[in-house]
Amino acid sequence: MASQKLKEKIRAIPDSPGVYLFKDKEGKVIYVGKSSKLRSRINSYFITPFEYKKASLLEEIADIEIIPVASEGEALLLECALIKRHQPRYNVELKDGKTYPWLKITREDFPTVVVIREKKNSVDEYFGPFTDVKGLKQVLRFVRQYYPVRTCRKKIAEGRKSKPCTFFFAKRCCGPCTGSIDRLEYQKIVNGIRAFFSGKYKNYIKQLKKQLKEAIKKWDFEQAKLITDRIGLIEKMAQRLPWRSEDELLLFRKESTLPLLAEKLGLKKIPSIIEGYDISHFSGSNATGSRVVFKGGIPYKDGYRRFRIKTIEGVDDFKMLREIIKRRFTDPSFEERPDLILVDGGRGQLNEVVEELKTLKVEIPVIALAKSQEIIYSSLHPEPLVLPKDSRELHLLQNIRDEAHRFARSYHLKLRSIKKRS
Repeated sequence: MASQKLKEKIRAIPDSPGVYLFKDKEGKVIYVGKSSKLRSRINSYFITPFEYKKASLLEEIADIEIIPVASEGEALLLECALIKRHQPRYNVELKDGKTYPWLKITREDFPTVVVIREKKNSVDEYFGPFTDVKGLKQVLRFVRQYYPVRTCRKKIAEGRKSKPCTFFFAKRCCGPCTGSIDRLEYQKIVNGIRAFFSGKYKNYIKQLKKQLKEAIKKWDFEQAKLITDRIGLIEKMAQRLPWRSEDELLLFRKESTLPLLAEKLGLKKIPSIIEGYDISHFSGSNATGSRVVFKGGIPYKDGYRRFRIKTIEGVDDFKMLREIIKRRFTDPSFEERPDLILVDGGRGQLNEVVEELKTLKVEIPVIALAKSQEIIYSSLHPEPLVLPKDSRELHLLQNIRDEAHRFARSYHLKLRSIKKRS
């Protein structure tokens, strides 16, 4: 059974990707785990029967450290790093020896791109780790239709020729062994795969969605199903890629910004997902609103949305803010709820958002951050809060506020530009 202290800590855990560390009464890490749904996973330890070794682990848990991150891939990468660092006793006893796949690009004149189970050196380039080797291989096969790099183990030097394999004739390899492509042109192909696995895959999704529309127009539903599956594979892979390096994640853990922010703001839950909102207009004209999302302390740009104000005329920032909050929380496509809402402004903006959320029967803590003195107004406190100007928690809130402002203003300026040309 969990102690009262642990029960309170578990209630504050977000159901988001992250890593958890179980510690004994001396503060020593005895187990490191990861999950795509932290609270559900940790709860399961205390409500599901376990074998003897896991029951023994439960008896030793005196504290839990939580590190919410941005994706499953980050959770996996950080878990591996922390196990290497702390060598927890129960990880040795409970691990099944399973390793996770990486994508490797070799350091050669004509690099090969392969899926491997272990990073063996610091010379080659690695992407991952991934939680799904089958999905990774499927995505790689798809990407190689556009960037047909080799997967063979041949030693290839520029100017030398050898007999090509069936991949060349099937157009799944550009055939550097045949001498038909030079080193610089081949590197351009490799750079395409490098860009894709670095997160620049949105162009592929746009291309596929155009192909999907064409297939539906032609009533080619078999092709449409195939394209839909490909889109799903890429989106699934994107969620599982680490967005930060191992060193960046270890620093993020050391800084402990999100748990500290929850403590400073008096939140019941660590704010793994924070949404920021702002309004931009010129004397009421071309009014726009923005929604930005930060997951695990960093921007999640797939969650960004721009709003063109539809129902408010004249200069009324408060009503404009209420409009975009209403549209956001009544749109069924916005399924994921934030742990915290931040608006650019002061007490007035805060009160408007709180009232709109009450009308919508949505219970989410709200704060407003005023630019002039960087004072925080909160729906949870009657008095304003002031954080130290050099604190990481304030810097995070400023980043979210400034990003919401930038995103709203860029859309506003775009609409003004269009209006001038028309």
